[in-house]
Formats: sequence, structure tokens, C-alpha cells
Amino acid sequence: MYRLITILLLIFISLPAYSQEYPFNKEAWWARLVFEKNYKTDLSKVDTSIVVVTNRFVTKDSLRFMSEIRGEGELLYFFVYAHAGRWHVLQVANLEKAIGLVPHKNKDWVVYTEGMGKIFTAEVNRGMMMASQHDVNVIMLDYPSITTTKKQLGNYLFAISNARQTYKDYVPVLDTIQAYKLSGRMGNGNLSLFFHSMGNYLLRQTVKKKKLEPLNDVVWVDNIVLNAPCVPQARHAKWLNKVVFAENIYVQYNPEDKTLFWPELINKKRQLGRRLRRPLSPNAHYVNFNKLVGEEHSYFITLRQKQPIPKEVWNYYNTVLHGRQVDFNHGKYSTSAYNGIGYDMLP
Repeated sequence: MYRLITILLLIFISLPAYSQEYPFNKEAWWARLVFEKNYKTDLSKVDTSIVVVTNRFVTKDSLRFMSEIRGEGELLYFFVYAHAGRWHVLQVANLEKAIGLVPHKNKDWVVYTEGMGKIFTAEVNRGMMMASQHDVNVIMLDYPSITTTKKQLGNYLFAISNARQTYKDYVPVLDTIQAYKLSGRMGNGNLSLFFHSMGNYLLRQTVKKKKLEPLNDVVWVDNIVLNAPCVPQARHAKWLNKVVFAENIYVQYNPEDKTLFWPELINKKRQLGRRLRRPLSPNAHYVNFNKLVGEEHSYFITLRQKQPIPKEVWNYYNTVLHGRQVDFNHGKYSTSAYNGIGYDMLP
């Protein structure tokens, strides 16, 4: 067994980040984005838009205008909108101005933090897909989670280091979002926080670094969604029990998640999104997607060159992303076959 693990690890280390050239760094992808500081479009007629907050920096490259690495601590704010077949990346002074440009503020909102493998183009693509496919307003909390200069292991270490540091930049942003939500400046829709894969370090580190206050002062979030979390599962209930500012918490896992196999191999730690163990948090609902998604890792939106997500899965995510509560008494769910932890979503 030890020899097999060693061989697998050596294979992982030697692989490039992707078996082919990283598609989101190609000129065709960057050419879809238009960087601007002024706009002439009537934004009230914009169909799809998102807000992006990033700790990257703007480069001097007119094509690849956003960096692959973290800046010096200054956050940048963008209102990204679709117009004339391209995505316009409008830089604004602060979050208030970005939210002020959102045309339909009474829609439900999702604050979305992604996982490993995203340069800026990929991040914008994920956010725009969530906004369009689920009809929600999206605030992306973006951080560098891959660089085209490293191989697989180097990128993993790069991404996890940045993910663990996100709380330093984004806890103040969450404080601001809380204030805007409670004051009505984000309309009257529901609000959810969605953490995917390694993006779950933002919530975990916020708790473990004792930065949870004043987020925990009142209930201001409808749903917190820990999706395929690429964080250690050990003692997760201890920190998750401290999170009380949401009406509902959902932990989505898949015991056969092939993406989370590698972090388990490298760290020798079970991952929360793959191999759960008790004790569980009484604050959370645990949902096992394996029977519908097989070995998949990202199944909350339909991605380019991927099969459409099953209707039952889409309905589930559309429920939680709109801040609604899942009815587990419905016939679509049963006690999970994986150690009885939470619920299985049934085909």
C-alpha cells in the first residue's frame, strides 16, 4: 500500500497543472473580457452581471490584464456585465459602487468563493454561469488559486496557501455585505454564502482565527453552503458549531469525489467533502450526492464541455442558492448509505 501511495504521489508531482494548455489563459478567453474604467452601456438593460472583489492586481498587459498572484493587500472592485458578446470588466472605487450598478437588486444574492484552479478569466466564467443559470445576483470573492508557471504539486501548495489567507482580505468585505444587507441596500432578496472546494478555507479560517465577530451578532444570511469542501474533516464540528449567523448550513459531500482524492493523498487527512466522520455539527445538514454525480466534484452549474447536471441536482442547488430551505422529508432523499451521515439524494 505504501509503495502504491508513493507511486501515485510521484505521478501527481510530475504532472503539469493540466494535461493540455490551460484553456482559460488562451488569447481567445482573455479577448472575451474588456477592461474598462468608464462605460457607455445602459446597465439597466444588462442581462447578466456579477460583482467581483479580488486581491489580485492589474498588470500592464493590455490582454492579460489581471495578475495570477496576490497583490499587496489592496482589494479591487469590479462590476462585470455581458454586452455585445463580451464580458465588460468595469473597475469601480468600492463595493458600494459595484452593488449600486447591479440592475435588479431585489433578486436573491449569492456571495461565492471558488476553489483551486482559477485565473481571473475562469473565475469570471464561473460567476457568470452561476448568475445566468440560477438567476441570482453574485458577488465573487476572488483570489489567485492557480498559476500557469507551476506544475500540479506547486499549484496545489500555491492555491492552499492563498486560500488559507483569504480571511485576512475578505472578513472585512463580509462585514460590509452584512451592513448592506441589514440596511436594505442590497434589496429585499435572500442572501446565501457559497464556498466551493478550497474556498471553504475562508469560513474555516475565519472561525479558527477568531474573526467571527461581528458576523455572528445577528442572523443575516439565509443559507451557508459548504460545497465539496477541500478542508480537513477532523474536528470540523468544533468550528462549524460556532457559526450561528445563518438560518441554515448545508455540507455537500461525495465519498467518491476524484478531485478530493489528491488532497487526501498529499496531506494524509480526510477531506470534509469526501470522507466524513463523526462527530457531526447539529447546526448543519449533510447531503451525499454520490448516487447522482458519481466521481464528480463540481456539479452546481453546467460547465463548458461537461454533461448538463441532473435535473434533481440542479433543483437542489437552485433551492439553496436562492436562500430557501431544503425539505428532506420529500421522497427525493433517504438516510445516507455512507455511514448514515445525513441524506442521500436519490436518482
